[in-house]
Amino acid sequence: MTHPTRPRGKMILADGTKYEGQLTGAATRPDFKHVWGEVVFNTSMTGYQEVITDPSYAGQIIVMTYPQIGNYGVTVEDSEKPECAARALVTRDLQEFFSPGPGRMSLENFMIDQNLAGITGVDSRAITRHIRDKGSVVAAIGRAEMSDEELLAIAKAHKLDRSERLVEHVSGSLNAVHEGSAALAAVLDLGVKKSIVENVRRLGLTTQVFDAGFKADDILNGGFDFVVVSNGPGDPTDIPHVVDEVKKLIGRIPMLGICLGHQLIALALGASTYKLKFGHHGANQPVLDMASGRVFITSQNHNYAVSDSIADHLGVQVTYTNAADGTLEGFLDEHRMIECVQFHPEASPGPHDCNFIFDRFLEHVTGWRAARAAKATGTGTPNVTPLKRGGGSHASA
Repeated sequence: MTHPTRPRGKMILADGTKYEGQLTGAATRPDFKHVWGEVVFNTSMTGYQEVITDPSYAGQIIVMTYPQIGNYGVTVEDSEKPECAARALVTRDLQEFFSPGPGRMSLENFMIDQNLAGITGVDSRAITRHIRDKGSVVAAIGRAEMSDEELLAIAKAHKLDRSERLVEHVSGSLNAVHEGSAALAAVLDLGVKKSIVENVRRLGLTTQVFDAGFKADDILNGGFDFVVVSNGPGDPTDIPHVVDEVKKLIGRIPMLGICLGHQLIALALGASTYKLKFGHHGANQPVLDMASGRVFITSQNHNYAVSDSIADHLGVQVTYTNAADGTLEGFLDEHRMIECVQFHPEASPGPHDCNFIFDRFLEHVTGWRAARAAKATGTGTPNVTPLKRGGGSHASA
């Protein structure tokens, strides 16, 4: 549908493919020139607000495969981070009208407030098929009056690499101590979603969030019972300083790795990572539990994966694989007190099939502590009480 007031625009991929439509969000401002980013497609039918505020999309242009986006507006409190880290949003039909409700605003007004550019009226599914066939590619979005050659040159001149400092740009805005029980949890914010912090807090533990500049000694000397290494954007090999600090934690404190955190812990163990052709982005990714044979539907957002060679490392057990393409989705290392998942157990958006991961990890931590205490005393009889879970919590700066 053509909107009477939206300016004409176009998106040109680095391979020369062009898509024409109407500019939306921050791209409708008179001072807008162009925006570039790596194109990824997301297959979620709902949850667009959580998608565009997920810090893992830093530097990327998000193409929504579902045609109508914006039908129920935006409620600011539902954002995963206060700011949008994505570069642009591409839709088939960005809805101007939305279901009314307290505190709601239109998605387009939210995009303007968040300085998030967009283009609509394009064939988003054609773009998706192109990315599936050719792989992830950089694109540039600009006004219709810009020459194709100029936009193409912009797309060809850029790539998402270490120089973009993606993790550093999205880390730190959720730093806080969240009071709970006497037990302590540390969350390493590499672009952490609010929902991950909330799920750790749900366990009742006092939770402290650290930014990407954390030091392992601060964790080890802080009296923490376990660490959650969070999601985040980009290539895990672009942040070797974080890998080095995580390596210092291995075997000394229980760790739960989620998405980027899963990849970083794997690197710290000596495994390798690689870039997927077009990544996993959406709320309907099937994951096979290797132990039970059950398939869970999960929420995912990543362009990189851990090599199957992780299974070659002593004590590492592959726990989950992707039922669609067979890629590694999780592993467990009982000896080093590590559990990792590539998918998002907190969902947001998506199904809550795997929300139990947080509770089960807490049970693992209690068991690991008991086993180590028994070994230290030489009694062979665990004498460790479960971590105390509080009933409520609050946040303080």
